This record gives sequence, C-alpha cells and structure tokens, in this order.
Amino acid sequence: MGKYTAWDNPSVDRTVEDHLQQIVRAICSRIEPRAIVLRGSFSYGEGSIIVEGDDLRFLSDYELMAVTPHYRHRRWLQTVARQMTDQLGVETSISRVHPQNIIHNSLGNLPIKGMARPTIGMYEVQNAGLTLYGEHLLNRGPVIDPRNLDIWVGLRLLLNRMAESLERSQTADAWEELRWINKTVLSCADALLIVHGQYHFSYAERGRRFANLVSVLGTVLERASCLPDLVRRATAFKLRPYCELYREPVSQLWQQVRQACDATLRYVIEKYLSFSYNNYAEFPQLYLDQLLQNRLEDSRISRLLARLSQNLLLSLKFVRARRCPPVGLFTQWTYPAYQIVYSLVPLMFLSSDEAELQETRHWLKKLARLESPRADYHAEWNYLRNCTVHAWKDLCYGMWGAIS
Repeated sequence: MGKYTAWDNPSVDRTVEDHLQQIVRAICSRIEPRAIVLRGSFSYGEGSIIVEGDDLRFLSDYELMAVTPHYRHRRWLQTVARQMTDQLGVETSISRVHPQNIIHNSLGNLPIKGMARPTIGMYEVQNAGLTLYGEHLLNRGPVIDPRNLDIWVGLRLLLNRMAESLERSQTADAWEELRWINKTVLSCADALLIVHGQYHFSYAERGRRFANLVSVLGTVLERASCLPDLVRRATAFKLRPYCELYREPVSQLWQQVRQACDATLRYVIEKYLSFSYNNYAEFPQLYLDQLLQNRLEDSRISRLLARLSQNLLLSLKFVRARRCPPVGLFTQWTYPAYQIVYSLVPLMFLSSDEAELQETRHWLKKLARLESPRADYHAEWNYLRNCTVHAWKDLCYGMWGAIS
C-alpha cells in the first residue's frame, strides 16, 4: 500500500506528491496561511486512481483546507483551485477555515462561539488529515468519538449523495458513472454504520465493519438483498478501481443502487424520526412534520425562530456570493427551506410516477418560480429533476452542518 493510495506503486506516490507541492506553492505565492491540510481519501492512503501502464486517471479529488483568519483569502483559494484543476487534470477544492474554528471542531468559514456539533468532516480531519505546510493544528479541539455522530449526519450524507447522483447518473463517461454508483452505494453503508455507532474514516475499515453489521440489518436486506455485495464491490472499487468489478449493464446497476437507497432511507428515517411511509408522494409532508415535532421540539429557541434563523443563514450565503437569495427564503417560514429540498430528493431519485412529480412541483413552488407543467412526462421529469438539483446546490450544499 502506498502513501496516498492502495496501489503499492512509487511512481503514483511521486505524482501525487508533486501535485500537492504545486498546490501548496501556488497558495503561498500570495498568502501566508497558518497551515495547509490535505483531507479526504488521499490523506489516509485511499485515493482512487486508475493505473494503466504509465498513465494515471484520477477518480478522487484533491481536498485541501487553508487555515487562515482572513476571510478575503477565500477568493484567492478558489482561484488556485480552478487553476490547479486545469493544470493538473485533477479536480481540486481548497476551503478556507478560521483558526479559531479548529478549537471548536468546526470547518466553517466564519468564527463561531461554543462547540460545534460533531461532523464526519471534522472527525476525519482530526484522525487522518495530513498537514502539508505550517503548524499542526488538527487536534486542538476535543476528540470526536464517531460513536457520538448524530443519525442526522448519516441521513444528510445519504440525501446529498442521491441529489448528486440525480445530476451524475446520465454521464456518457463509463468510469465517471461507475464512480457515482460507487459513491452512492458507500453512502448507504456509511449511513447504516453511523446509526449503529460503527463509522470509521478508512474505507477499508468501514467495509470490514459493514460486513460484520449485516447480521443485524434484516429489514434492510428484505428490501435490498443486493446491498452487502454492492458494498463489498464498491469498497474494492474505491481502493483499486477496475471495471471487471461491475459486469452488469449500468442501467441494471442503477436499479440496484436505487433499491439499496430506498431500503437504507426507510431504515434510517425510522431510527431518526420514528415514522414509516407507504409511498414517496406522502414522504415530504411526513418528513417535514416529523422533523419539526421530533427534532426542534426541545430547542431553547422557538420552532419559528429556529426556522427563521436557518433561512436567514442561507440568505447570508447568497449575499456573500453577491447573488440575490431565492424569494422562498422570505416567504416560506413553515419549514426550513433546505429541508424542503431534502424532502424532495427521494421523490426524484427513487420514484418516477406522476403523483411524485406533482408533489415535487407542489413543494418546489414554495421556493422558486416554476414554468408551466410539460405535457410530456419525460420532459416534465427532466425539468423537475433539474430544478431539484439546482435548489439542492443553492440551499443544501454548504449547509451540511445546519441545525436539523
């Protein structure tokens, strides 16, 4: 096993090392961060790379964070990320983290007061982040025990992966499509591991833990008997990608993935919000009502104030990006706007009948202006799919640590 991947190949490590040093030099050419940290699968030796002779194809991204108190550095970091993506041919993201937030176990841009809720991202950075430059700051805050991760963390991960896959499941690139099949399958395993307090930062270790967990997942396997085999193959593909792991047609694989997501979602929802549902047309209303009743009921601030504060936080995100916030953030106070979007993701990803499309349109209209319904079913589905993905990017992406 190499330093950055599961391949025992020195040339792979040298290539990754060279890439990372180029990124560090580019960042430091204009600013002086307190630290630059590599996070994600490359930081713990499990980056996904296809090795074909001397040619390398990267399926994993470079994820870095620059620790600096200066908010204005965000723009430079975004510029470097774009330049490095083009120059290296590897998708590169660089986030900015305030030094004070490390102490509070947060990866946020703006300094916070008080301890942040434990998240997968902060847990993984604490345990597997690799400092490439500057001070080692990763363990300044209290140690995060993965057994204490809230079930919402797993549910949010699953919903995010389904939303991403709505956009990615129609690519013409076979490797890219297999990559998203893999990521979605692994999100099912991750959500179930979080429910049972078994999450770990390593993909290989999560694969072993999931295999041991299967014996207690009877209700999940009744709906998706394919899940253990999918997770086994997805773990192997993540570590050493090769197409022979998936011999089925891609359309058949996506069908199995949706079956696995459906079974996992039902199980996690039951554990988190204590309700079940017969079909996805009734899911949004049940989800939103149970969310408010079960998760905001004991808040020290009123339910209304909690919803207002979440929508105002979203509005600030748009203002910082110099964009006009969606009108729904100011007219929709019954439920948090980003949770409305999350409630619609399963409808578009897991179901396809007209009742679900009508329900999706009904809820999306609360957040944005929609065009008139298409007469053709497939045209309407594609339009609402695009609207749902757009709303997810605007209202959910970047709000993964929001109050549930």
